[in-house]
Amino acid sequence: MTCYMRHMDWLFDALGIASDKANRRRVDSALRAELRSAEGDHCPEVWAAYKALNDDERAALVPALRAALKL
Repeated sequence: MTCYMRHMDWLFDALGIASDKANRRRVDSALRAELRSAEGDHCPEVWAAYKALNDDERAALVPALRAALKL
């Protein structure tokens, strides 16, 4: 599993889903798609792309991920 998911509890809370193995995989895949990160990108590359977002952009991920995950 990706190393940055342990820092994303706020996102799981905002999405209203448990931070279990299956959901972490789903969220990781959807997040990579939203960040336009290649599936082959390693954890530090994805984390760097996420960290480059400002607070408003991070908040905008919630509805986008909700739609992608069909929540």
